[in-house]
Amino acid sequence: MKKLTALLLFIATAPTLCAQSLQFYTGKRDFLPIEILMEDGSTKKGFAQDFMLPDVATFQFIGGNSEKNAHLDRKEVKFKSSKDDKNIQLVPVSDIKSLIYTNEDTNETFQLDKRVVKEINNDLEMESKGKVLMLPLMEKGPINLYGYRSMTCRANFGNNFATGFDGNEDTCQLMYVMIYLSKPNETVAVAPVDFSSLSPLALFNMKTLYKKFYKAYEIAGADCPEFLKKVDEARKNDYFSNKTFKENKKESDAERKALVKGKKGAEAAKINMHYKTELYTKMYKKLIDDYKQTCQ
Repeated sequence: MKKLTALLLFIATAPTLCAQSLQFYTGKRDFLPIEILMEDGSTKKGFAQDFMLPDVATFQFIGGNSEKNAHLDRKEVKFKSSKDDKNIQLVPVSDIKSLIYTNEDTNETFQLDKRVVKEINNDLEMESKGKVLMLPLMEKGPINLYGYRSMTCRANFGNNFATGFDGNEDTCQLMYVMIYLSKPNETVAVAPVDFSSLSPLALFNMKTLYKKFYKAYEIAGADCPEFLKKVDEARKNDYFSNKTFKENKKESDAERKALVKGKKGAEAAKINMHYKTELYTKMYKKLIDDYKQTCQ
């Protein structure tokens, strides 16, 4: 628990501690292939700008208003019908349902769905008002897992660690994974804990924070009484805990070390980043799997 508290304490204070050396990437990003699913059921295919690729499904900045830094709270999307088109349209997010980007190098697709994001307050109630975000879809299922990784990266335009990103995550350190829960056809997503807004004081009562996770799953799976029993069981067994995290880490370390053996530099960094991301998200997937098995 002490190690976990220390880690989260660093997360919460990092924006203040590093404020003197932060740099921001301000270069113009390319227009990338996109399919825009509109609220009226129509589709627009072409090219759009500004979202974080090639890792749009999980990349973010650390600290402050991180959702704003990654353009998840944008009000419009810059769009053109072809890459050579000089006419740039501004498509209002209010008219958009989903964005599906394609990475031209790997041919992978990345989906972002519009949701009204609501957090769990200290009274363990979902707030009445929310904010409209285009959320990166991490895992599709009966309860969708949305989220992003928050990293500090060494940018290629300076020597200091920065909250900028030049497309090379091999120079980045993963800080935490922010998650949101939402059914595929719902318009609201619930955020258990906004890590970027945590104060050092909040970290001295980790059990209070963990309670928010159980509440978030109860809200997301409220339509299935059998699932709610699973959530209550997880609560009684202190599932969200440093112990669970350490057990998951122990399970994955042998495989990770075997793959990284003999590798150095970017190749090793890529493997380590993959396994660390999986480690941070595995804890959240367990109850989603419970819902899938219990309620489908």
